[in-house]
Amino acid sequence: MKVYILVDGEGITGIVNHPLQVMPDSPGFAEMRALLMSDLNAAVEGASAAGAGEIVVYDMHVNGLNVILEQLHARARAVLGKPPKAKPPAGIDESYDALIMIGYHSMAETIGGLLPHTYTLDMKELRLNGVLMGEIGLEAAMAGSVGVPMVMVSGDDIAMKETEALLGDFEPAVVKYAVGESGALCLTPEASRAIIRERTVAALGRLKDFTPYRADPPFHIEIEFYEESSAKKASALNGVSRKGARGILMEGSDLPLLWESFLSAYTA
Repeated sequence: MKVYILVDGEGITGIVNHPLQVMPDSPGFAEMRALLMSDLNAAVEGASAAGAGEIVVYDMHVNGLNVILEQLHARARAVLGKPPKAKPPAGIDESYDALIMIGYHSMAETIGGLLPHTYTLDMKELRLNGVLMGEIGLEAAMAGSVGVPMVMVSGDDIAMKETEALLGDFEPAVVKYAVGESGALCLTPEASRAIIRERTVAALGRLKDFTPYRADPPFHIEIEFYEESSAKKASALNGVSRKGARGILMEGSDLPLLWESFLSAYTA
């Protein structure tokens, strides 16, 4: 069994404040990395216990340099530095059996969401083939485009509700309960580890129950930004057209390639 794990920062146990915990220059950044490793290793332990022979972790947060390699469970390998993940070795393909997402959050503009955003903080709204979604949905769709189901997500309770509404059946690991954008009722790291491990084992134990999330090609991604300047910057990239004052549109037949080519160029 091959398992692909995406790990982000905002949905990690105990993370509630963007300027104080999330960014590399935040005073609590070292603690964030330690908590990230705790949640992540619990997922790797669960995947290993469920019989996974190959486990690849992709570090999604900020610059992709958050995983502490010497602390990573020996059964896993990590993709660091956020290279485009349109295909292996950085990305996912048909050889994988499952996608797991650790440390995820709700999309931008989510009412009651904890640290809600969609990829970059200047994106207000993202739609794939007309369907509103955030990072959880788009990552699941990219995996689904190569036949791989998203089976488990950890994060806050509002992110779990978003996932269920879009994807239906999956194993949720709630590690905190949102109380506004910068506050939450948080589990201890020990309690989170137990839940993440349990949910990972449960998800991989019933792979046949899950259906990959598939959007029909050709793929259309529309983004509305908060500021017109962001749309101007994005529309200057190859294959991206302007849509109104603050919007852009891109189209293609390969969803991972379409999105990863855009995101890597836009955030460079």
